[in-house]
Amino acid sequence: MSSGDEFATGNRALARRFLQTAVVVDDEAYMASDGENGPKAEVVEPGRNARPSSQDEQNPAYRGASHTLDAGSLIGSFSGLGIICGVVSPTDEVRETMRQADIVILDWRLQDEPDFTLKLLRNLLTGEADRNSLRLVAIYTGEPGLADIGAKIRSELERLELEPEENEANMEIRYRHGRVVLYAKSDMKNLASSLKDRSVAEEDLPGRLVEDFASMTKGLLPGIALTSLTAVREGAHKVLDCFRTELDPAYLSHMTCLTNPEEAERQIVAHVAEELRGLADEAVAAISPAGKQAAEHWIRNDGREGFKFGKNQLNLEEVIQLVTDGLEASTAFSNNFKKKAFEFLTSGFAQPDVVGLDERLAWIMSFRTLYNAPAPTLWLGSIVTMRQNGNKRHLICMRPRCDSVRLNEDTSFIFLPLVEPEEKWGIQLIVKLGNEFHRMSVKLESASLVQLNFSPSVDRREVVGIKRGSNGDFEFTDTSGDRYAWQGELKSEYAQRIAQKFAETLSRPAVDESEWLRRMAGK
Repeated sequence: MSSGDEFATGNRALARRFLQTAVVVDDEAYMASDGENGPKAEVVEPGRNARPSSQDEQNPAYRGASHTLDAGSLIGSFSGLGIICGVVSPTDEVRETMRQADIVILDWRLQDEPDFTLKLLRNLLTGEADRNSLRLVAIYTGEPGLADIGAKIRSELERLELEPEENEANMEIRYRHGRVVLYAKSDMKNLASSLKDRSVAEEDLPGRLVEDFASMTKGLLPGIALTSLTAVREGAHKVLDCFRTELDPAYLSHMTCLTNPEEAERQIVAHVAEELRGLADEAVAAISPAGKQAAEHWIRNDGREGFKFGKNQLNLEEVIQLVTDGLEASTAFSNNFKKKAFEFLTSGFAQPDVVGLDERLAWIMSFRTLYNAPAPTLWLGSIVTMRQNGNKRHLICMRPRCDSVRLNEDTSFIFLPLVEPEEKWGIQLIVKLGNEFHRMSVKLESASLVQLNFSPSVDRREVVGIKRGSNGDFEFTDTSGDRYAWQGELKSEYAQRIAQKFAETLSRPAVDESEWLRRMAGK
């Protein structure tokens, strides 16, 4: 088996382990039993020019061969892959069921109208909780005109501003956060010869969809994420067993002894997260989905004979050595170039027209993502933007988290400005403003401190963001009525590092020393 085949097989196996549920929405599904194979049509004498009447086409018995769904065969095939499959009727309430599934399969004509399928698709892909969800949706239909159906779906995705990619056939429509694939039921009549490969029997459909999901999630970072999430899914019950109800009395004692009992919940959440992280760490270490071997495969599979880093052109083997041995140990670059090589590495590995990848990864590594969470709290690490005299001013909150909760009255918060990158300020951040990433420095000087007063929420006793507009953005409003757009929240360890660095600037002792000796220290 070649290296490429080996990694493709591993990717499919990982996708199979990750996938747990599928839901099929079809109002002509049946369960075959006692030798029955679904609705039967009345036998009609064949004729050279015989054509079904419109009344015949509306008859479920006539349409049964190409429009019905053998649910038992589909469920059994999914079960063989370790995936639980449910078949449900199309209703307005089915959206929540679809949201919980890893794979969603829709018939095109539900309730005898294709617009109902588009409505379900629209609700699934544009709900607030689903806005950034990776989705695999399959249209599995016996309707003719598969290409026309694909064109309608692509047009709908464009209307929803989901940015579908250009695709001439429209059988696999990739959009911003997922993919919609189209398949024809195996007995569908009048399927264009160019689309014969899209005709799939019920028992074969699950395997094709696993392949589709595997192709969506191939890569180094997706491999790490899938391995981690699969371990969490498979080990969730172990973690649940660690936090048993028999420990409730001990938890109450812990809560009672805290100066601020309300902190108990958040403390336990942190320990639950550590248990989940332990599962992910062990799984990634065992499989190594993005280790040296996987990196070498990525490079060889790229298809290029050489890679250009700045003015340096490296052949395939030199690039592999660069990645597997590391920049410092690699002999591909001169020692002088190594000092600035990091600026060219990503552009060398990527295609020439790809930009901003370093900024995106840096943002992911330093900012905490809030998934369907309550409104954000203003505290240490919160990034906000205020408008001042027509200009935007970006600030980072420096009030400790423990001092930002349990507030009963208007409270003063301190902020440090975020400015254009300057080496003298030391700490830099990548901040996402809208859809753009910006590199900024934290201005670590007491003279730049900004002090603002905010009123806490009555029920949460914290300063809570309020959602403004239809785009879901949050804002904080101070006691003067000025608004501050919430841009994100640093992970706690990053925010604490900034706080420590700022504290160091405040605690510098003023010493009268020899000016000659001070200057000599720089030589």
